[in-house]
This record gives sequence, structure tokens and C-alpha cells, in this order.
Amino acid sequence: MVIKAKNLQDAEELLHSGISKVELAYDIGSDDFFRLASRWCDRGARIVKDQNHFVVQLKGMAIPPNQ
Repeated sequence: MVIKAKNLQDAEELLHSGISKVELAYDIGSDDFFRLASRWCDRGARIVKDQNHFVVQLKGMAIPPNQ
């Protein structure tokens, strides 16, 4: 199941809460995209381009608390 984020803060909150697949259902700017990519890809996430938006997918990993 894919959960849609409406902004960067929403996407970060969903990913931190343990949602494993988040669609960036908004027009993300390049600065925010690279900030999100560097933060989450370092933790093993994949970011793929869907039909209209990017999708961040976490692969069954434990996210350390307070990160």
C-alpha cells in the first residue's frame, strides 16, 4: 500500500513512523529531493519515479529512534 505525502514534512513524518512506501504526491523541488534522498537512501531506501511522482520505499529496516 502506498501512502501519499503532500509535502516534505509529511513525507518525513510518514517515513519516520514506519510507513514503508510513500508517494511524494506533490511537486518536490530539487533541494528538498536531494535532502530527502541523502537522508533516506543512506538508510537503505529506494526512490523510483512512478507515473507522476517519486515513490520512496523502505526495505524492512529498523529506523533508530530520535533520528
